[in-house]
Amino acid sequence: MSASDSPQSEAEDPVAAATERLDAAIERVSQRLTALSLRVDHAVGEADAARDNDADRTRLADALDAARAREADLLIAIGEAEGALDAAIAELEPMVKASEEGGAG
Repeated sequence: MSASDSPQSEAEDPVAAATERLDAAIERVSQRLTALSLRVDHAVGEADAARDNDADRTRLADALDAARAREADLLIAIGEAEGALDAAIAELEPMVKASEEGGAG
């Protein structure tokens, strides 16, 4: 029996060695997967931040467009107000001159 045990022991040693190599390979794969997972998580975070920045840029661009539209409306209103003030001044100047001439004489 010892002769039959000897080949079996030799067969178990290569199996044990192969198992150890397999375990080591699985550990390396696990470490690489963990590192890859961290890289993916980091990339996802950066993509989310970029998407948030894009949304902020879009929101700010919309706000800028609205502000420019309000500015254009205000410039029109200022022009209309200047015209009304010029007309009022033109209407009042002769009255003021007449009043000054009448009061002085």
